[in-house]
Amino acid sequence: MSDRTLSPELLALLRAHTPAGSRISTVSAGNPNWVTGVDPRGVWIETEASKAKGSGAQLVSAWMLQDAWDHLQREGSLENSHLVARSGLNVKRSSAVCALLARLPQVQVASSRPIRLEYRGR
Repeated sequence: MSDRTLSPELLALLRAHTPAGSRISTVSAGNPNWVTGVDPRGVWIETEASKAKGSGAQLVSAWMLQDAWDHLQREGSLENSHLVARSGLNVKRSSAVCALLARLPQVQVASSRPIRLEYRGR
């Protein structure tokens, strides 16, 4: 899974709506995160914790973002519980994935606790 890359469509959307230097907040708690890069491998995110530790940005892998995006488009909604469940998408960086997808114009936050995103189309 780790060698997958973002589709050209999702890569373009993320670059347009969460370019490097963007500050994004988690959906449920509003914690700040900073985008340091967007490339076909995924999105590089720095959190308050990683800033404090000096560990730098961590990659939110393309497969996590792409699987969540594909599910959202196909099903019309995505709940964080499905995103993290082993029987679901089994994504480990769910807060970052939801925060990034919530910035896209096709996505609306239907609920922040529990997190539920809805796809509104093009």
